[in-house]
Amino acid sequence: MKKNIWYIIYIIVFVGALASLSLLMPFVKSDMSKEKRTAAAFPKPVTEKGINLKFFKQLDDYFSDNFAFRQELSTADALLKAKLFKTSNQERVVLGSDGWLYYSESMHDYLGDDVISKRRAWRTARVMKLLQEHCEKKGIKFLFTVAPNKHTLYPEHMPANYLKTDTETNYDLMLNAVGELEVNFIDLRAAFLSDDRVMYHKYDSHWNNEGATYAVDKMLNAVDKTHYSYESEPYRTEKVHRGDLYNIIYPSIDELDENVIYDKEHEYVYIGPYSDVEDPMLMTKCAGKEGSLVMFRDSYGNASIPYIADEYGDGTFTKGQPADLDLVDTKNADTVIYEIVERNIPWITEYVPYMDAPEREIEGMIEEAEHSDTTAHVEDRGKRYLIYGHVEDAFCNRDSSIYVRITDGDGNAHFYEAFPAEYEQSKEDYEGDNPYGMYIDKTLLPEGAAISVITYKNGIYYNHSVEVN
Repeated sequence: MKKNIWYIIYIIVFVGALASLSLLMPFVKSDMSKEKRTAAAFPKPVTEKGINLKFFKQLDDYFSDNFAFRQELSTADALLKAKLFKTSNQERVVLGSDGWLYYSESMHDYLGDDVISKRRAWRTARVMKLLQEHCEKKGIKFLFTVAPNKHTLYPEHMPANYLKTDTETNYDLMLNAVGELEVNFIDLRAAFLSDDRVMYHKYDSHWNNEGATYAVDKMLNAVDKTHYSYESEPYRTEKVHRGDLYNIIYPSIDELDENVIYDKEHEYVYIGPYSDVEDPMLMTKCAGKEGSLVMFRDSYGNASIPYIADEYGDGTFTKGQPADLDLVDTKNADTVIYEIVERNIPWITEYVPYMDAPEREIEGMIEEAEHSDTTAHVEDRGKRYLIYGHVEDAFCNRDSSIYVRITDGDGNAHFYEAFPAEYEQSKEDYEGDNPYGMYIDKTLLPEGAAISVITYKNGIYYNHSVEVN
């Protein structure tokens, strides 16, 4: 009987604790900014589309994100698992030795379990080559660079059960392709590996200020931009950086990461509505400096922005995808830098950059492609039309470009090279390796014009007759 009473007391206490966590929800809020995301909102049982079939799943997400003391309890659980089992309680964070933290979403690069095809590596380089060609025709310098993953440079703290791949990685494949197509590329992986300094954060997935200045020096040298060198600049090291990975795994602990603080003060100023490096677009001015830069970047650009902005009279730093080359004209830029982190290399072929497709001359016979499962879609996108679709893989080699032929009512044909990249609307129903997409001025696609797709394989051009949707 006594045993049953204790069971009842235990259940009452357990249920009471759960109830208190729910009742305190309106009064105890979690600081979701530490986790760099927003808490799930309370779902609506009925939406504009009718009954919300995902209501109970969304309700579960709401309680998971909002119950009282969630971050404190999560931190306690993380500390317990780290101490006892040397493992992380957060799927986004890998717990390394000596307190080092790694980002789990980049593990496929380390393990080699999700490597892109050689065709996609070539497509990645071709996207960059077309951006470079567009810029250089206007006298604009172009540079492409990839920020290495943290574990690529500092694998010594990785858990022993994570076995580093000895096969080609996405970076390796991409590096070979950009070399083949002569893309202006700076190999930051080789640069960092040649230096013995640790220039990434311990509790964060990104480089620290020393790493940022090191990368900026390599980038600006590559575009022949005279700039200040921080190699001999005095600095101090302070615990002032809030690590993104530390906040995810230990959200209720205000432990700061070390960062390098240089004596030299920055000279640039922000203009416009945004002034936080996490904002989607930043614009800067620096008195006494010349040149105008547009930088397409991701979060690795955050720490780099102050050091680059100090070197250009006008700077524009955008996280927007797809890359909008009209911005280059609007800002009258003389330099374009495209930076992306290693783990996001596949993203490059997932977006069709916004710019006019280059016209091409095609010489030689064009054969009709028989039994080709090739598609074409046309959408009105403001001052341009977007033409996109996919080509049957059998009609492309690893290094095949894809063209769109537009024939007007008088039989005059013009050829344009498309980006070998996906348009977002086609991603869900296509798993092949030959998507394409391009933008064209509306005046170049007159009413009644015929559209077909041209591919080149083994010395032969193939025409793909398509039904445009």
